[in-house]
Amino acid sequence: MSICDEALKRVYQAIEAYREQNGHNPMELQELVDSELLSPWDLVCPASSFGVGECSYIYRGRGLESAYPGELILVCDKSPWHKGRRNILFANGSIQRPPEKIFQSALEKDNRLRREYDLPLHTD
Repeated sequence: MSICDEALKRVYQAIEAYREQNGHNPMELQELVDSELLSPWDLVCPASSFGVGECSYIYRGRGLESAYPGELILVCDKSPWHKGRRNILFANGSIQRPPEKIFQSALEKDNRLRREYDLPLHTD
């Protein structure tokens, strides 16, 4: 298991803890650091060019409450840092690192599910 996978597991656990305390997901990942549920380093993929205090992930969990499909993307790399692959953290806690083309398909599926379940769409 890579360092990135471990960091994304911590992000998932922090989102779960935040939701349990507040009844909804945070509006942005920085809230997890501000709430001391995560270290600022957990928001930086070691393969990226980002440093502490920055976030190398796209967060798609804002606006989601307790029940939503596990296939939704909660967090993903902003760019394919991993030799043309991106880390994806799904709402069920699973982590994948698909090639960019498969990532784009997963993103399209995510947007379809969000429309189907009338959940917030994210375009970032």
